[in-house]
Amino acid sequence: MGKKRLRDMTWDEYGISKNRYKELKAFCLQYDEKKSVIRCQAQSTKRSGSELERQAYDRDCRMIEEAAVRTDPGIWKYLLRSVTMGLPYERVEYDSELGRIHICRSDFYGKRRLFYSTLNKMKLEHK
Repeated sequence: MGKKRLRDMTWDEYGISKNRYKELKAFCLQYDEKKSVIRCQAQSTKRSGSELERQAYDRDCRMIEEAAVRTDPGIWKYLLRSVTMGLPYERVEYDSELGRIHICRSDFYGKRRLFYSTLNKMKLEHK
């Protein structure tokens, strides 16, 4: 029997529960907020106790970006947009900056599940 296609992999096969998926999803949806805090603090001349917060936010954002690149370097920007903005395939399928994505809807969602699996592993390794 051949290897199972990525698009057919389930959350259970990745070892991700429904609640863990929700946690990972919420983590990704904070990406733009964290990027905003990083930009604001970088522009601020005041340095306060928020430097540790900025470093943690920067680490989180880099982890999300790295998970997207590891998942698929060819579509990582589409994945990043989808998971950080909560956008479905239909909203990232064609992008005015990136152009048209070169994979179908089913494959995209398979890659997105793989992204969350990759991010899950990276977060567990970081602890």
